[in-house]
Amino acid sequence: MLKIYYANSFNFRQKYNLDDLLKSIPARMHEKACRYKFPRDAFNYTLGRLMLKKGLQDLNKNIDLGQMQFLKNDKPYLDGVKFNISHSGDLVVCVIDNNIEAGIDVEMEKEIDLKGFSAWFTSKEWADIQQQENPQQRFYWYWTRKESIIKALGVNLDHLNKIELDAAGKHFVKNEKTWFLKDLSFWNGYAGAICTEVEIAEDLRPINFETF
Repeated sequence: MLKIYYANSFNFRQKYNLDDLLKSIPARMHEKACRYKFPRDAFNYTLGRLMLKKGLQDLNKNIDLGQMQFLKNDKPYLDGVKFNISHSGDLVVCVIDNNIEAGIDVEMEKEIDLKGFSAWFTSKEWADIQQQENPQQRFYWYWTRKESIIKALGVNLDHLNKIELDAAGKHFVKNEKTWFLKDLSFWNGYAGAICTEVEIAEDLRPINFETF
């Protein structure tokens, strides 16, 4: 069964030192966590791995995180399970399933200059963003959906403008295969979306990861 976990990085930073969390993930991941310039980013990276570990346990998967490998586009993978991780601001999310390929994305909705992002959208999408009462909110709606798609497909950011979304649709077709899109709501000020190769239940509720 597909599971989505989410965590509030701020709460973990208040309760734990990074070293406390690192003890619960493989040593080979410690170096990357410690390379982050800002503590929040290091916590977010580590929390993503801790939620993945929790997901493996909940699915009764005896898989060592230390076996994680990476595709050419730097997408991490583990044999025997499908998963994806995203984080922005203080929000960290992880989706996991035995067999279902999925991509997930969350973004903190901060004020940005939209002009520099037009190249990532088709002309139809960009026109829709510009005509909205709240263009920033619409931008993040599109961005999280497109990011979730490329993560599910295992391709890089160069494909963003090769994807055209129907503003009213919940599907995306690539190479005659239908992918399903769903908005995710966690907290105010954050946008989220998930792309899966099978339709997931409307009443699927993300699991709050509060301890480890």
